Amino acid sequence: MTAPTPLECKVQTVGLVVDDDAVMRMVVREVLEREGFEVQEAANGREGLARFSSTKPDIVLLDVMMPEMDGYAACAAIRALPEGTRTPILMMTGLDDLESINRAFEAGATDFIGKPINWGVLGHRIRYLLRSARTLEQLVRNQESLAEAQSIARLGSWEWDVENDRVYLSPELHDILDFGQDVDPGTFPAFMDRLFPDKANPARETMERLSKSGESIDASQRLVMRDGSIRHIHILGHMRRTEETSTRIMAGTIQDITERKHAEDQIRYLAYYDALTKLPNRHLFDEQLQHSLSAAKRHDRLLAVLSLDLDQFKRINDSLGHNLGDELLQAVARRLEECVRSEDAVARSDSAAFDRLARLGGDEFSIMLTDITQFHDAAKVAGRILAQFQQPFRLGKREVVVTTSAGIALFPTDGDTPEALIKNADTALHYAKEQGRNNYQFYSQDMNSTALEKLSMEALLRRALEHDQLILYYQPKVEANSGRIVGAEALVRWKHPELGIVAPNQFIPIAEEIGLIIPIGDWVLKTATLQAKAWQEEGFLPISVAVNIAGSHFRHGNLAESVGGALRGAGLDPRYLEVELTESMLMDNVEATIATLRNLKEMGITLAIDDFGTGYSSLAYLKRFPLDALKIDRSFIKDTPGDADDAALTTAIIGMAHSLHLKVVAEGIENQPQFDFLRDRGCDLIQGYLISRPVPPDDFRALMKKAVVTEQPVGAV
Repeated sequence: MTAPTPLECKVQTVGLVVDDDAVMRMVVREVLEREGFEVQEAANGREGLARFSSTKPDIVLLDVMMPEMDGYAACAAIRALPEGTRTPILMMTGLDDLESINRAFEAGATDFIGKPINWGVLGHRIRYLLRSARTLEQLVRNQESLAEAQSIARLGSWEWDVENDRVYLSPELHDILDFGQDVDPGTFPAFMDRLFPDKANPARETMERLSKSGESIDASQRLVMRDGSIRHIHILGHMRRTEETSTRIMAGTIQDITERKHAEDQIRYLAYYDALTKLPNRHLFDEQLQHSLSAAKRHDRLLAVLSLDLDQFKRINDSLGHNLGDELLQAVARRLEECVRSEDAVARSDSAAFDRLARLGGDEFSIMLTDITQFHDAAKVAGRILAQFQQPFRLGKREVVVTTSAGIALFPTDGDTPEALIKNADTALHYAKEQGRNNYQFYSQDMNSTALEKLSMEALLRRALEHDQLILYYQPKVEANSGRIVGAEALVRWKHPELGIVAPNQFIPIAEEIGLIIPIGDWVLKTATLQAKAWQEEGFLPISVAVNIAGSHFRHGNLAESVGGALRGAGLDPRYLEVELTESMLMDNVEATIATLRNLKEMGITLAIDDFGTGYSSLAYLKRFPLDALKIDRSFIKDTPGDADDAALTTAIIGMAHSLHLKVVAEGIENQPQFDFLRDRGCDLIQGYLISRPVPPDDFRALMKKAVVTEQPVGAV
């Protein structure tokens, strides 16, 4: 059943008859009462206006010609009243000229009827006017309800006339977009420029694409308002054609969903974050771990999960009370964040460190480490955390020292699912507790032993620099034709008081990891140049001493300054220092490499490329480098001359180097056939066990003395 309109809810419909003719009023009254009206009367326009205000009739029948205030003035006055804007007014007039009729409509009349009145028609005319008024009233109320609903929902409509390129916005949309009610959005491009100033905005690109294709749009978008505030909107739109003219119209709505977006964000926060520490909870950590595991599997990378809890937290919590216990957990969370975010903790390619640390419940925390290069990195982070927890936590006026234990599980060795890694990290954590707390353990005992050994080596290496435990050995370089010593390669060794001589391959990689390679490189440069100068002062013919430079030293260690300082400190002529660099080092950022090499070359030192043939250097770049020598890698020498391919490659390298005016050094020479082959192919210098192993300075001095005394090539000794 249809709900009654506001007019139908009245007890009786009221009609107001305004006419100075009493007979006319009486006849009209009779017609209206027969139709069920309650009738009010007025004898002139002024009286009718007063009666209208007091009775608020549903319809007014108004004579035109009256004393004091005629029908035109009375009609206009009624229309000026708030309650009279939509009341139907029927003008009764004996005038039949067009001007009078126009004047009646201009005054606000709904309709007119001429005198003498056809009384049968009058009833039908009144019923029609009332139905129209009720329909209009309902339409206006619907529009007001729609506008109110749109205002509450922050929803506005828009329309684009494609053919004429005009955009129209509803008043609500003007408010939502902060356009101002008097702003004309203009053409579609102008509307897009106002709505999305950034032409690379995905929503703008979508709307412009769909304006051409005629498809629909359904998208959410972030907007920056004129005052700099951020709003979120949801855009709907589709293309249609008008029935009459087939004009293309794109129409749609835009809704401000900022509050909904904030509510969704809040709901997500409550679902994914711990209320006490503001850290991610177990649910979010599991999702992030699953995502990172997928990436690690695709790119064949390591990943670590650390499980931590506080040692004897229950005792502390019971002693301090739960309020201070909660404060302690918050302080622990902040300290863990600092440990995870430390720049040297572990290399990262993104900024999602926040989601890598989570509180799983109680005093249990979990950390995910991604993009690690080796399992020792996880041990470093765990060690840093344990060290940080040695500092007391301040809780109000109290200072509390609380230690932590950690378990570490690695992908892929300890599991390939979030469940497995978390479980195995927990197992390692329990083992750490069994070992006396305040320590960390890997899930794999083998890794535990290796990590401890590595960390122990790091500590010993740091002390090695401080206690002058590094020494240099020297391996001679001889002329292939004469066999005379013309140079030496300086090779660093670690002389540990208990471990003995430690080879470079055991400690150089560790030095690179912990940032000691640059100070070690500076020490080698300084020591080698001092030794070369000392041999000269002892009366030996000057020889060139070669020093290998690490990649990080070349790129970040201000190498030119280190070389210059070493030469000045030793008083050595620069031509007797040779710097050896690898192919891969040179090919990393070629233009910067060329600039660095030129700086070094201007100092007067010799530049050599080491281990040639094992990298990926381009000959086009190689000829641009200001080099003096090229060392053939030992991998090409070891099977020469027996292996035809290696023999051919070695011969080609010698020829290529000489064509670039480079001297050629062959390293790794262990037998006479190799020596003879290389000498016959024009190789300039020979280095290897056939001549001598790397030896301490005193033994090298003996080699030089022997060569001088016997006047024989070293290779023949």
